[in-house]
Amino acid sequence: MTSGDTCSTPAPHRAASDADLGRAAHEPVVRTLLEPRSVAVVGASNDLRKPGARVLRNIVTHGYEGEVFPVSQGSDIVQGLPAYTSVTALPRTPDVAIVAIPIAGAVAVTEECARRGVRAVVLISADPPGSDDHHDALARVRERYPGTRILGASSLGVHGGHARFAGNFGTATEGEFDFVPSDVFILSQSGGVGGYVLSAAHASGLEIGGYISTGREVDLTFAELLTKTVDEYAPRLVLGYLEGTQDLAAFSSALQYARQRDVVVVLLRGGVTGAGRSAARRHSGLEPFDDESWRAAVDGAGALTARSIEEMLDIARAAASRRCRKDARFSVVAASGGATVLMVDALAQEGFGLARWQDSDKAELRRLLPEQAVLDNPIDATGAIFSRRHTLRSVLEVCVRHDGTDAVILTLGNMPHLDEHVFAEISAIASEVGKLVVVVWAGGSPDAVRRLAGLGVLAFSDAARCAYALRRAADIGPA
Repeated sequence: MTSGDTCSTPAPHRAASDADLGRAAHEPVVRTLLEPRSVAVVGASNDLRKPGARVLRNIVTHGYEGEVFPVSQGSDIVQGLPAYTSVTALPRTPDVAIVAIPIAGAVAVTEECARRGVRAVVLISADPPGSDDHHDALARVRERYPGTRILGASSLGVHGGHARFAGNFGTATEGEFDFVPSDVFILSQSGGVGGYVLSAAHASGLEIGGYISTGREVDLTFAELLTKTVDEYAPRLVLGYLEGTQDLAAFSSALQYARQRDVVVVLLRGGVTGAGRSAARRHSGLEPFDDESWRAAVDGAGALTARSIEEMLDIARAAASRRCRKDARFSVVAASGGATVLMVDALAQEGFGLARWQDSDKAELRRLLPEQAVLDNPIDATGAIFSRRHTLRSVLEVCVRHDGTDAVILTLGNMPHLDEHVFAEISAIASEVGKLVVVVWAGGSPDAVRRLAGLGVLAFSDAARCAYALRRAADIGPA
């Protein structure tokens, strides 16, 4: 980090003009948050028990290439970097300031950042519901300085895969974590839940291009961030966790805007019971959704909903793949008769049907498989599917060429000595054909789903989860 002229005395405040407001409305807010050229961390320290220290550590340990300015009252050097006593004292104006000090001091620092011309302030500082004085003071800063946007308060921070920017104090990206410029994004009103989604997505092979924790939404709301994410990144998928809204019409409009631009939105709602809504009010300070307004907003925009983080990610991964139609006909292949029964039950319960195989269609399979194999779809290929090196691939090739088959599901598991070969065979077929090929890996090889995802293959660990996710993705329509 190089030094330069310190900031001069701040200019006196002037009222925001119409031009100021117009420029602010068109600023690339999300891209600024996720890909800043420079960042200040206010409250940075060497004590990793403190949020500011963890923010700084996360930023510097993951390969972020922008300028980093620790701001600390107590040390000249923080985590090996020169530190400054204030935002005013910084040699250059950062794009983003992450503020991790008590909320009473954070209000003044936010105004200092705004006077300095910082484009976005991320308030890690906790602002519990009921502390309206701080909330109102921050709103006044935003009104006076429209060129500075505020994320939070009580935000966990942000995660930018495109810039390897871990501007947060969470633990989701600790250790080995691949930062990927993906077109899948997370918005969450809970920092913790958003972090859970981020780490679970990574574990399942669904890489995340950006994550924003909205916090108390004193300025930037879930609805505005969704709209701007769609505008600035044209994502394929946005995953959202939310508990309430300040403006139901704006939320509904944001969902409709995403749908109009072919962005798939998958939402997990917190506060679906009376007890949950009470907890949500205490957590976010936002008015929780009632069932009627939620359904009107979500159904009217064609957004998808999930009941758990696991289900959200299942739906997301299915939606991100080659999607099938609601009337798709499946061919099911397994090395176990019981596995075929579970799979066809799950498909039928979601309204899917099986492809019809004529005797002439089965002739080629009969040449590949032993007499005890059952060829009346679902196809119980028995363990013989692994008897010769390319039998699995040959069987899958017959299935994907079958005219009546729209998609193929292969159910496997418990093959610790064969899985590398099997993964390669499945990946080769899935990448070569124009039909959806899905794997249900029901046991053994606990990282099979992630490893297959890394090869571009949609995979699940359970038949019911697979069928449910495929059906919800089919509700969107074919990709």
